[in-house]
Amino acid sequence: MNRARTRLSILRQIGFSLVELIVVTVVLGIVASMGATVVRDGMLGYLRGREITSADWQGRLALERITRELRAVAAPNFSNVAATSCNSSTFAFSDINALPISYTQSTTTLLRNGQPLADNVTGLRFYCLQNDGQTYSTIPSAVYYVTVSMIVSTANTSATYRGTVKPGSF
Repeated sequence: MNRARTRLSILRQIGFSLVELIVVTVVLGIVASMGATVVRDGMLGYLRGREITSADWQGRLALERITRELRAVAAPNFSNVAATSCNSSTFAFSDINALPISYTQSTTTLLRNGQPLADNVTGLRFYCLQNDGQTYSTIPSAVYYVTVSMIVSTANTSATYRGTVKPGSF
């Protein structure tokens, strides 16, 4: 009889009760939701960082191209210079090879001769300065420096890029 009782108690102890299974399922669900939150936050941080890096790269590349081309502006006493719209968001000029170059902003896109150069540009401004580096000028023959200021923004951040160039032929 003792043997039968032991065997019966062993048979009753095999497996888990329904309450134990439900408790384990709830605990695993809680742990999985916390893990999913951590993974989601990590992924969002990665995507934000990638967006910021892309905008930063485009802003730096655009500023480098603009300043490089501004160094090749034709001398102000040449007939092919057309430094127009100083102190505005549009700037047009001819380079030393008499090629027309223009920079404009269309919504959030920086355009070079009508072609996209950079995205996420929320502010673009060109300043023409006289030889003291502080006095603004709108007369092409009085321009000594050209400063470009550009704001690149994403949903999370914005950065300002600024470059001042003394064109080589001035």
